[in-house]
Amino acid sequence: MGLPITLLLSLQVQAGPYADSATASLIARARERHRQQDAAVHDYRATLLSRLDANVGRGGFARLLPIAVEEEQSELQWQAPNDLKVVTLGQRSRTAFRGMTMDAGWTRPWFVPRFLGDSIRLISDRGFPDRAAIHPLAAGADAYYRYAIADSVQLALPGRTVRALEVRITPTRADASLIAGELWLDAETAETVRLSFTFIGNRLWVDSIGATHQDTVRADRDDAIVERILRVSADLEYGLYEQRYWLPFRQSVTLDIQLPWFKNLVLPVHFITTFSGVRVNENQPFVFTDLPPDTSQHKGRGRGNIRRRCGDRVASDSLADTLSDPKRGCITEGTWMGGRFEMDVPPDSELHHYAGWKDSLLLSPSAADAARLDDLRRDVLNMVERLPDSLTGRPRLGLAFDRFADIWRYNRAEGVSLGAGYEWRPGPAFVSLLAKARYAFTDGRLQGALTLRREAPSSRLELVAFREMRDADPLAPGLSFANSVTALMFARDDGSYVFAQGGAIRFLRPLGLRADLTLDARYEDETAPRALARDGFNALLGGDGRFAANGAVVAGHYGVAEASVAGGSRPVEWAATVEGTVGTRSHVRSWLAATARSGLFGGLDATVSGWFGAGTGDSLPQRDFRLGGEKTLRGYPAGWLSGPSAWAVGVDVGLAGHAISPVVFVDAGQVALRSLSFIGGPAASVGAGVSVFGGVVRLNVARPIAPYAPWRWSLVIGARR
Repeated sequence: MGLPITLLLSLQVQAGPYADSATASLIARARERHRQQDAAVHDYRATLLSRLDANVGRGGFARLLPIAVEEEQSELQWQAPNDLKVVTLGQRSRTAFRGMTMDAGWTRPWFVPRFLGDSIRLISDRGFPDRAAIHPLAAGADAYYRYAIADSVQLALPGRTVRALEVRITPTRADASLIAGELWLDAETAETVRLSFTFIGNRLWVDSIGATHQDTVRADRDDAIVERILRVSADLEYGLYEQRYWLPFRQSVTLDIQLPWFKNLVLPVHFITTFSGVRVNENQPFVFTDLPPDTSQHKGRGRGNIRRRCGDRVASDSLADTLSDPKRGCITEGTWMGGRFEMDVPPDSELHHYAGWKDSLLLSPSAADAARLDDLRRDVLNMVERLPDSLTGRPRLGLAFDRFADIWRYNRAEGVSLGAGYEWRPGPAFVSLLAKARYAFTDGRLQGALTLRREAPSSRLELVAFREMRDADPLAPGLSFANSVTALMFARDDGSYVFAQGGAIRFLRPLGLRADLTLDARYEDETAPRALARDGFNALLGGDGRFAANGAVVAGHYGVAEASVAGGSRPVEWAATVEGTVGTRSHVRSWLAATARSGLFGGLDATVSGWFGAGTGDSLPQRDFRLGGEKTLRGYPAGWLSGPSAWAVGVDVGLAGHAISPVVFVDAGQVALRSLSFIGGPAASVGAGVSVFGGVVRLNVARPIAPYAPWRWSLVIGARR
């Protein structure tokens, strides 16, 4: 724990739980209001639109790329004391992977229908979190939290203007399940208007109370691991209905999954539930479905008994059955906080033919939803960063990598190379020191890098000292896991390499939610790799184990400045880069690359990928553009043609919506021998293949469009389609 934060918490505890008397008075009124709840609402009905978004990003504050989405429309009925019935009307989904579908299995309540109790669980009967967090308005909660009024806003609502006060909630202890966040209260009534928070504390995800001391120790260890990988935050917004009743309006829950060892990989999953068409106190009580006596019964993990029947048979409570039951239609009933619930999910044949959708399903959320989720995510990360490690469970020291290829990779310049990385967080917010080392058995040189990184909410800044193998061709990188597999199996390497040592400064900044800006300035000594690897594994498979030679390198000292903007997401992605080199030789190059995907007639779809690059100045072979290999002309070997300027385009056509699809493709490209002097016609190749999940794995066969040209087989991971 850093000394400044320790002193700050100590001063907070000594000063009491409230920042001032105004805060104490407001929380006292809000706590009484929370204890009484609102008895004026005895029933309401609403329409629910629930959306689940799965994304991937290259860091906590990076631009997110959507990979899957599911939406569900439902009708909700609620009545006092806390009875709930939800009937699902329609469901639809979409993924970034061809032929892959998703089913969230909404068979239990995933939202808060009215009020949170004195303990906070987001899915109460499932025990999520395993140990419920203490509500900041619960009796005795001031022994665990510090409260401070931070801001106020005026909300212009129909018939009334509401002054909402923001109260910051900060945990002061680490021996409980707690939250950290912001509580917005109606200044007039002390009613909760909004609660944004993230779960904080020990024993959230694995209850450590065991039968033996060993059970407790094991549970504490498991909880610490989950705490490092999973962060759960929520934003519960209430709306004022009929100028009187505060009821749920929109609820957002985010699960941030991040393996602590990989700094450039985060998988946020967002759940957004919007309440509309709210009707209050219509005095229309509902009854629960009368399930047959042979219905299965299960004990909920958190609390309450669960009864479920799917189709014409009893369902089990196993994970496999939970995911498959909705295909037959399920009715699930259970007891929970102060009442009962029923979830009625029709069979897929009804859900997927729902006619109530007013628009098409987009992979990305709306601009408003994306901005709101991004703000919430950044606020949570800011808040967590400034809490002591004893509350967040984050270690000061630990293994750290930017990608899997930092651990193992294989290519013609290094052969097998193994690496290790380590991170130290010295104390200042968002600052870390990362050290990595690598040994390449063919090249025979020890590689390494030392990076001082500040990853703040709006940008990432790095100061780097390095001695390592680099990709010379940015359009066909070889220092990746996918290329390593290809190189190991087929003795074919799409990359071209240069050994560089020096220093660099890098700046990365999101440009809104759709693009990223990267600035890189470095001074380095560049040399050619020392040796060419021989692929013994390929020889065992029947090949000759021989790699083609690496591209030429003019050794020297160079200063390099680069600016790049990358943006878009499926179906259209693009990137533009400008790079200047001075030193032993001077050279300037720029390139623009884009990929677009679109449906065609007859159940087909197409992926078009292309780039154009132009260079000028002194001849510098490690700055040449190259054609050939899996990124450009797939019928030709990598680096078959190279020059200061070039272009390439490829078109792939396959079956839409199939997990395994045959694919046909054609590629074309051309190289200029100097500057922009393109002479003669372009080269081209054709081929066919089998694609799994839109190119996650793909087997290709291709040949040049030329007489007597041979066919080339390849197995590709992460292909363009």
